[in-house]
Amino acid sequence: MILCAFASLIVASTLSLSSCGSKDAKAADDAKTEAGANANASANANTTSSAQRINPSEVSKVTALGRVEPEDQITALSMETPGIVSKVTAQDGDNLQAGSTILELDHSVESARLQLAEARVRTQEEDLKGIRSQIQSAETKAQNFRERYNRLKNIFDNGAETRQNLDNAKTDFDTAEREVERLQSSLRSAESRLAELRADARISSAEIRRKVLKAPTDGVLLKLTPNVGSAVAVGAAVGDFAPKGAVTVLCEVDELFVSSVAVGQKAQIRLQGNTEIVADGVVSAIGPYLKKKSLFSDEAGALEDRRVREVRVRLSNAGALLLNSRVECVIAVK
Repeated sequence: MILCAFASLIVASTLSLSSCGSKDAKAADDAKTEAGANANASANANTTSSAQRINPSEVSKVTALGRVEPEDQITALSMETPGIVSKVTAQDGDNLQAGSTILELDHSVESARLQLAEARVRTQEEDLKGIRSQIQSAETKAQNFRERYNRLKNIFDNGAETRQNLDNAKTDFDTAEREVERLQSSLRSAESRLAELRADARISSAEIRRKVLKAPTDGVLLKLTPNVGSAVAVGAAVGDFAPKGAVTVLCEVDELFVSSVAVGQKAQIRLQGNTEIVADGVVSAIGPYLKKKSLFSDEAGALEDRRVREVRVRLSNAGALLLNSRVECVIAVK
């Protein structure tokens, strides 16, 4: 009995020690796994400690966060002059051609001024026609008096005409010449006035154009904020416009790996936090300098003292990627 009890105690102790050893070993393995995961997470977050342990020359792929955008970037639409929206002719998602009207501010006053200026231009143009006609008649009359004076002068030189008749002919000729000069002076003044009136009309027309928002290029209207009746301030953003062209991903590569990235390298795009490849492309441009993080400076764990270089990847198949989507860009550097 005593021997059996002692043997049982030894077996129980052995099992207890074995169980404790297994738990300690598992805890050690879990700690190693977590440490490895933390190391990987730190590497993805570009922390200083992990960066110091990485040899950039041994890296075959560089992953950077990016944003989907047109190659010519999204344009913020705004108005040059304040006013009240009187007409909206485009909607979000519309494909527009360059110069297509998007919205109009009320320009009834400017339109009235333009009509008045154009009416004054037409009146002045008619006056100019009348002056030109008068000049033509005056020049013809002056030419006739010149010929008469020259004829009488020849006769007078031959002693067959009186001085009085010659003087009268000269007076008529001089008077006709002065009339031509007067009319020509009036013509110049009228032409100057017409130029001023046309300038007024152009100004009124320009004021109306400033009240109309048009598509800057071919592209897509992403968003239009104001509705009919809305007040619009000078320079205030009223919408976003995506120029037609290639779709790209603008990403920021950590300064540790910028020397490995080059134009022409292939890249794969995946949604942030997902391993599925949704698009591919080629590095088309690399920023000329290092800068502070800007695209995702609000990311948790992002170190503001680390700098980045902007890299643009032109996509060959954007697929269903939406503009402004956050994605991960995996660049094959080897």
